[in-house]
Amino acid sequence: MPNLRKIFIVVAGGNAAAERHFEDTIQRKRNLNEVKNFLPPKELENLEKIYHGAPFIVWGAVPGEMNEVRWQKMEPGDILLIYNRGYIRCVGEVAAKVRSRDLARYFWKETAEGHTWELMYFIVNEEEVKVSLEVINPLFGYKKNYAPRGFSMVENEKVANFTERYGDIVGVLKTLERKEELIEKPKQKALDIEAAEELIEAAPTEHDEMQWRLIRLGTLANLDIWIPKNDQNKQYDGHRFRELVLPEFHETLDVPPSIKNIDVVWKFGPYSIKSAFEIEHSTSVYSGILRLSDLRAETPNSNYPLFIIASEARKRKVFSELNRPTFSGPGLRLNEVIRFLSYKKIREIDESYKNRSDFDVNMLLGVGESIG
Repeated sequence: MPNLRKIFIVVAGGNAAAERHFEDTIQRKRNLNEVKNFLPPKELENLEKIYHGAPFIVWGAVPGEMNEVRWQKMEPGDILLIYNRGYIRCVGEVAAKVRSRDLARYFWKETAEGHTWELMYFIVNEEEVKVSLEVINPLFGYKKNYAPRGFSMVENEKVANFTERYGDIVGVLKTLERKEELIEKPKQKALDIEAAEELIEAAPTEHDEMQWRLIRLGTLANLDIWIPKNDQNKQYDGHRFRELVLPEFHETLDVPPSIKNIDVVWKFGPYSIKSAFEIEHSTSVYSGILRLSDLRAETPNSNYPLFIIASEARKRKVFSELNRPTFSGPGLRLNEVIRFLSYKKIREIDESYKNRSDFDVNMLLGVGESIG
């Protein structure tokens, strides 16, 4: 059974010191140059690998019996909800944790009693949100007026129930922030890809070419890349895929197993999905659509973009299929969330950026064609 990611809630506010810390290390962020004099080389190397030199969010807790217990339970990939002034203001993943009085004192000084927030944890894949606790509390089974204190952990049973019902917490918060209705995960079995008998029309090398170009673009954006296990022994134009992609996929209840079959997945860190791409080269154009359909059914409130990559000649067929009620109904809305990119467009983008280091993943959203 997939792992269950734990969810922690941190109160970042409520007094002058906490509000100042919220501004200093969450809103403004910090950088690796500030921590290099406080941490041993191995921990610095780990942070450099995680952040690729980018600024980051960091927070901490004052030692105490319960804080120690919760901090010890915290693992990379766990979810952190940051609460401030009645709202969840930020959601992110735990990237790493360190215990350092000196670094905590550098960031936040000390309490009146001489303690500091030395139980530190670094955050990655953060998303700014603004969702009232009154809205999110009932989804976890809490009363509307429940208010967390300090550093707390949502009970695993509540997290499991929430995840099995709604999917990933980031997508849920973004949906609630837009004041849209949440979609519950369907009870029925996802569509069976194997039932769609089809022929492969394009030469395998064209599919491999698109995988390679998406691997290279994702790497230029400092992302981690996943492709299915069966594709990892492939190569294109002398480039061995296995050397450039993740060897294993981390499964959790909110990162569904079906995504392991998607042609290319861009990630940042062990869990967070940034984009998913299906390269559609089948006669019926069903295989890629069904894989994205399964993924969408399992994570109906997900917030990351989905793309279908196909030849320009196949675009009309893709659009026609995605607008069918099976895929465009209120449960999936694939025609609204999927964007189309042609083989030609991927080639143009990759060729223009392959010798540069400033590729931005959001650029694909701008050039991808909307289907809905």
